[in-house]
Order: sequence, then structure tokens, then C-alpha cells
Amino acid sequence: MIIILTSCLAGGLPLKQTEKEAPLLHELFFSICQVETIDSSGNSIDLSPLEGHHAIVAFTKGTCNLKIAGGTLHFQSGTCFIVKPGVQVKFEDTIAEDFAGYWITFDIYRLGVSEPYSDMQKYFPYGQQLNPTPFIKFVDMLEQLQVRQQNVGKLECFKQQIRLQELIVFLLENHQVTEGPSDSLRAVKRSVTYLEENYMENITVEQLSQQAGIRRWEYSTLFQNLTGFKPLEYLTDVRMKRAKELLLLSNEPLRDIAHRVGFKDEYYFNRRFRQSMGISPKLYARTHQSEGSIKDYLGSHIELPLRQSRIVVIGYELGNLLTLGVRPVGADLTVIGKQVVYRNELHNISDIGPKEDLERIKALEPDFIFNCSTMHSATALVAHIAPTLVINREDSNFEKLRLIATVVGERPKAEKWIKDYKTKVKALWSQYSLDIGAKETVTVIVIVDGEFFVMGNHGLSYTLYHPLAFKPAEKVREMIEQGVDFEEISVEMLADYVGDRLFLLVGEEPRSVNAANDLIKSPLWKELPAVQRNLVYLVDPKWNYDDSITLERLLTVLPGILRNSS
Repeated sequence: MIIILTSCLAGGLPLKQTEKEAPLLHELFFSICQVETIDSSGNSIDLSPLEGHHAIVAFTKGTCNLKIAGGTLHFQSGTCFIVKPGVQVKFEDTIAEDFAGYWITFDIYRLGVSEPYSDMQKYFPYGQQLNPTPFIKFVDMLEQLQVRQQNVGKLECFKQQIRLQELIVFLLENHQVTEGPSDSLRAVKRSVTYLEENYMENITVEQLSQQAGIRRWEYSTLFQNLTGFKPLEYLTDVRMKRAKELLLLSNEPLRDIAHRVGFKDEYYFNRRFRQSMGISPKLYARTHQSEGSIKDYLGSHIELPLRQSRIVVIGYELGNLLTLGVRPVGADLTVIGKQVVYRNELHNISDIGPKEDLERIKALEPDFIFNCSTMHSATALVAHIAPTLVINREDSNFEKLRLIATVVGERPKAEKWIKDYKTKVKALWSQYSLDIGAKETVTVIVIVDGEFFVMGNHGLSYTLYHPLAFKPAEKVREMIEQGVDFEEISVEMLADYVGDRLFLLVGEEPRSVNAANDLIKSPLWKELPAVQRNLVYLVDPKWNYDDSITLERLLTVLPGILRNSS
């Protein structure tokens, strides 16, 4: 649903608009003209009410492309923009999916001038994608204007003018806190990460710049300064690297590999690969097959993939192995086995103990060991039992899953899981586009053995910090940029870390339960904005893992969690 507001002059003095200087805001009057609703599922979309007026267009559902002043901009739910009088706005001829939202048109008059004032460049960010937060409040203000437009008396008409001004003030105040130069660079870095994880999708520079909230020309300059590549050159480079891995580690047809790395056309993929590598994909696969090996911790070459191996996994990658259909002979189940969501599915896996019991590991006679433990001091001792691959805990789950899949010969299965997961998580957060503000923040706090820890971009946070969902609070964002997985904090520091919403995970041990009860009874707790807005979620700690099994099952329970804030 989309709504249009237009406004007519309620009154004015017959003077000429001769002043050159920009007026002050308190010298202006804002007058509503018309309010309409539009749904793209209808037979036609009439944009004529926008002509000759200021306009605000807001989207509450779906995505679409608009042609504005000769250029094309992509918009999605939770965003809006302001149109200058005289600027033509058209929807693209082909509409990819249903979308809905609001259109508002209004006139602005300067004190003592009868003609509408057209140039608000000093105050209005014309043509830019805006993200008013919380968006649900913005939508409520729009609905108030639309619902009350029919059969209004003079007093109600006056109230409508005030509501319009409140709407504009809300939008401008949100715009004043938009990102500065250093924030722009961070936004570009986030979009680089997005590109690296979503390279198989149809990605445009326009889409990336809008996601970063930066003008396209500025975005491209910052991107090239940061990476040394133009955005689409970098995208092609990422796709080529993934394609080379698939060519060496799978027997899939070239057509399927092209699709997996983001090329719809096999022949175009072949041409781009030749341009990048100097040889065809098939020739590359034949001449580089001997590179199908890795070095273990001690520097020995291991031929890939492993076949019929007795595998021991140390640390947090057990779920990823099980996702690939590989059941290890041993894992450290003393702690993990009691906490993970799949703890009832660990039959026929021996416990090697929480501190990497070397004798237990030797007794299992492993052929290969995956080590993702925090106890690096024991790695050398473990590596003398069997070839050992150390997995970096700071890598994303997708990277770790791909690495493990490469070793065990299940790369196609890993790529399918990643593609399916991304589809599911995108579908989940799309449902909450109206409930989550474009810049709304969230923090995950875990209480373990009575101590407080704030999570970075691991565990539950990994799912919450999605481009369509929440942003990390400022202090948490700094942690993530520094590569910190989690950080212990005191109760007194909570206010510095907690964002607009709070997910609180409390362990079952008495010290943790008592610490949580003491916190909830304290004055500090009641002063947290998330508590005051009733946006606190109590969650089982078992969801604070980021293996494939936990990530996928979390998507089925998150809607229930979000409905039950306390």
C-alpha cells in the first residue's frame, strides 16, 4: 500500500517571491494537498499527483526501481526519499515484485509570498535514500495523515498541518545523524563484507551505494581507495576465486559452477574467466588438479579430499561436520554436548574431554584432526597424533564450512547449504521490515558463571546483525571492527553497550541465575532504554553457537522469541 499527500494553500499574502536567500524554517508554512494509497498489485500506478509539488515517497513492503531525474534508484521497505517540485518520477516498466508504501505531496510557502517555495536544498536531501528510525513510528505518522484526510473541519485541517510538520521534523532529525566521513568508510567496509558473502547474487553498484547510504560517485571512490578495485572489478575477482575452488574441488558441470558464483550465462562466465586467468575454465581445472592438497599444522601436504577417515574435531566445528554428513569418531562433548541444540544427536561420538585429553584422542586412532579450540598451547602436541588443520575461530561460519567441506570432499553440499540458508534468513527478516528501524541496534549479553559478556559478531549476534535486520550498538561495532568475539564487562558498563533492543542469555548454573535476578532488580536495569520500551528478550544460551545446525534451526524459533519480549 502506498499513500499520496498533496497540499493546497490555506492562505497567503499577494507578494512576489523576490528574495534570493534561503528562508529560515520558522518562516515557512507547510500545506497538505492530497493523500492517496497505491499498491503495485493494482492495474496501474498514477504518479500525476506528484507533479509540481514537494513529495515524500516511503516504502513499507517489497522492492522497486524508480527513475528520478534521469537516473534509476533502487528502494526497499523501510526507506523513503524526498522529491523536489518539477522532478519527474516514474516506476520502471518491469516491476519485479509487489511493493507498497506511501506517497505524500505538499506545498511550502514562505511568509508573505503567495507562490509555493520550490528550493529547499539547504534543508532537504533531495533524491537520497533516507532511513527514518524507528520506521514503524514514521509509518504511524503517515497513516494518521492518510486516515484523517476525509471530511475534516477547519480545526482538524489545522491539526493535519501540524502533523505534516511533525513528520518532516522527524525525517530531518533522522537525516542530521547520518554518517560522517569515517562512518562512510565503515559503511563501505560493511558492503565489501556483504559482497564477499553474497557474490552469487545479482549485485549492482547502485545497490551497494544505497545499502551504504552514500552517493554513488563517493561510494565508488571510497571503495577503490579501500580495496584497490572498482566495485564490479572486485566482485568479478571474488567470483573468479570461488570459481577456481569449485573447478578444482568438484565435478559439477561448468553451467552449474557459473550459476553458483553469480553468472547466469555459462558462455559469459567462460569469457570472463579467460579474461581474468588467460585460459579457459576447463583447461584451468586440468592443469591445476595437482594443487588439490593442503598443509597441516606441521607443514606436511595432505591430499584432498579425505576418504573414509577417522576424524576428531576439537572446538566448535562439530555442527558443521554433521551438516556435511560427516560423523567424527571424537569431539569435546563435556561442555558442548550439554549445550548445543543438537545434543540428542551425538550418538557414537566419543568424548575427548574439555581440555583436549591427549590419551583419549590417541586411543581413537584418528587419521585427521580439525582444531578450532582456543587452547593454542596444546595444538603442537595434538598435531603429533595425526595430521591437524587449525581453523580460525574469527572466520565467518561460511568460510569455515567451505574449508571443512573442501577437506572432506563435500564442497557442493556446503555451497547448497549456504545458498539455502541465505534464502531463508532473507525471507525471515523481510517479514519484519516494518518492525525494525533502518538503524535500530541490538546487543547480545551472555551471563556465564555469574560473569557478564557482550557478544561481537559471533553466536546469536551473527543472525541478528543482518543487512535487513539490526545494527550493532556503537561499542559493539567497535569490538567487531577490532576482531573481538566477545568481551567481559561489569554490570556498571551495561548501559554503554546495550542498544535499542537487548537479548539476554542466562546459563543454568546458580551463579548465573542469581546474577541475572540481581540485575533485573537493580535501578540500573530499569534505566536501560530497551527495558523501558519492553524490548528485552530472554533466550536459552544454546542459541549462542554459530555452527550450521544452530544457525538454521534458530531461524525457526526467532519469530517466537521476537513476539515474546519482556
